Amino acid sequence: MAILIIADKGFHKLYRSFSSKDHQVFECTPRESEKSIKTWQADLILLDCGADVGNGVHLLKDIKVRYPGIPVIFLTDVGAEDAVLRAFKSGARDFFRKPVNLFELQETVDGILSARKSTRENRRPFKTEGIHKTGLLKKLISSQPAHLIHVINYIEDNLSTPISLDILSEKAGVSKYHFSRVFKDHIGMSPMKFLLSRRITRAKELLKREDTHISTVASSVGFNDLSSFTVQFKKFAGMTPIKFKLSKRKSKKNFQKSKKTIKNSKIFIDKK
Repeated sequence: MAILIIADKGFHKLYRSFSSKDHQVFECTPRESEKSIKTWQADLILLDCGADVGNGVHLLKDIKVRYPGIPVIFLTDVGAEDAVLRAFKSGARDFFRKPVNLFELQETVDGILSARKSTRENRRPFKTEGIHKTGLLKKLISSQPAHLIHVINYIEDNLSTPISLDILSEKAGVSKYHFSRVFKDHIGMSPMKFLLSRRITRAKELLKREDTHISTVASSVGFNDLSSFTVQFKKFAGMTPIKFKLSKRKSKKNFQKSKKTIKNSKIFIDKK
């Protein structure tokens, strides 16, 4: 599968670690992006706009209009919350501030490409087990009717925007009644409940990061009302967003502490 890095030449070397036997990595500058997307038939785009959020968002919008099916990860040097919202509202699948945690970025890249690969392979029928545990679309895509796969991919690419049953049934090309019945038969839940579950799952992924604010996360996954987001999040996660974020921060600190203890123990053993 092909990953296209769109960034000024000075940033290209930062992404060389994505080269692997499973993925081909190509690089281009923003000016070369249109030609490069067509040439390399990108499955995923990493758009690094540096400090120029305005031009980055403009390019993002243009890409999503021309190639709505290609997921885009937006990266920038700017830390303002407004930049996060603008990126998500413009169609970004995910957002990272720089300096970026390469492990988290690689994990996100692998998850998106795995889901796209599963879509192509049309594998065994899927149910809803594991949706909330993994948060990866690859658990959902398989040998489903083409119109359902199209709808699921649309949901995943538009979590930050208003989505109604009318919109989803229109994307599927069938009536609301027929769409709702078929969707529930195959997925195991109603279309709107599935949409909500994906929004909360994405919110959980974003809340794990140190640099995200709860209000920004809420807006990024389609909630204009923070209280509504808190209520729905608690229903799915069993705790409020703030408690979830604090628990993940605590877990991370404990992990780092354990890692440091193991490292010190190794040094002590080596000295012996």
